[in-house]
Amino acid sequence: MSRLHGFSLSALGHTGLFGVFLGVHAIDDALHVLHTGVGCKGKTQRQLVEHDLAREAHTQVGWTELKDEDLIRDVARQLEVSATELWRRRKAGSLVITASAAVELTSTDLAAAAANLEERLGVPVLFLPEMATAADLYQGFGAVVRAFVDRVSWSEPPADEMVVSPVGYFMHRYEQEHAANLAELRRLLEGLGARMGPTFLSGEGTEALARAHAARLLLRLPYAGMTVRELEETSSRAVCAAGLPIGVRATGQWLRRVGAALGVGSSRVKRLLEGRERRLAPRLELARRRLEGRRVAICADTPLAAGWLLLAQELGMEVALLVLLDRSLGGRVELLAQLDAAGGELDPWTRVVESPSLRELRTLAGSSGEKVALDLVVRPDLSLAGTAWTTLPTVEIGFPSSHKHFVYPLPELGFTGALALAQRLMDAVGGAF
Repeated sequence: MSRLHGFSLSALGHTGLFGVFLGVHAIDDALHVLHTGVGCKGKTQRQLVEHDLAREAHTQVGWTELKDEDLIRDVARQLEVSATELWRRRKAGSLVITASAAVELTSTDLAAAAANLEERLGVPVLFLPEMATAADLYQGFGAVVRAFVDRVSWSEPPADEMVVSPVGYFMHRYEQEHAANLAELRRLLEGLGARMGPTFLSGEGTEALARAHAARLLLRLPYAGMTVRELEETSSRAVCAAGLPIGVRATGQWLRRVGAALGVGSSRVKRLLEGRERRLAPRLELARRRLEGRRVAICADTPLAAGWLLLAQELGMEVALLVLLDRSLGGRVELLAQLDAAGGELDPWTRVVESPSLRELRTLAGSSGEKVALDLVVRPDLSLAGTAWTTLPTVEIGFPSSHKHFVYPLPELGFTGALALAQRLMDAVGGAF
């Protein structure tokens, strides 16, 4: 790989600051205050506005608009003045403060300024340092998750019943696929005899997240921004690490792992799995008949790519190309670990490309005008206009998604999600939507 690769435009170019913006958007009453200079801000919001048709994004972000003289005289003062006014206007339940790289280079104690604001305003004020230089948006999103987990009063006793709180659910909009995904997680946990508690992050507000101390078990999902050990040390709760339950094998592995952490007998889990799989198998077989042998490319972050690869294999598809878009979620090593945990493996013909530049990604499907050796692609909406990618039948997933929107609750997770995704693949292959 070229030594200049790190300076190239990333295929998914959203930064840690945008990840914070996305994380705050997933908390009902939070407000993101970006401490930065005067400049064009609208384009930073545009992608989320186009991505999420269900909820206005502009109301959960504000800027301090530092002038040059503020940088020289008193950086912290302008933060306190602007953040106070933004809080008053928006009536926010919590503030998340980030700063541009230029502001952080002044070495101003912004953590102390945040603490002063919290004491004066009476709401949580969380300063997240170094977000402008974070590897990707997933680090920014994870930093928001971690900050709110840290604020829970874990010294309070858990509930008497078995409550499980997921930590690290990647909610990137309020459209109905997320409502459906959260319902699937709830259904899976209830099948194991547990109740789902506050979820980091799922659109719940600051006070709801603070009640996560009721959980007896925390379920670490891939976007948590902290390791199992860090989560255990922070919460003093048992923690179960689980991938994304996408497809039959991954969902089965997810249920077995969570069931073991809950102390559920293996025979009960086995009965649960057998019943769900028995109802699912005939309908998935219908999809397999249409999809078997199709060559597919999958472009996604590492956890999502692992789930989609397993599902594609279950449907008899040939994953010719797997592009991992993130820079902070583990890459090929984590991909192989997720596949192994679910009883899968990487086919020898699958080409894996990690965190390509935008220029590299644009060429991976071949040259425009040439015959492409792929039948369809699963990917987010990236800057691929004028390339061979746009000639392929496409299932648009993840973030950003400008063309696929959900007004009906169609899940991606769990057994029901496996059927829904199979339907979307069949629609793409058939060209009938």
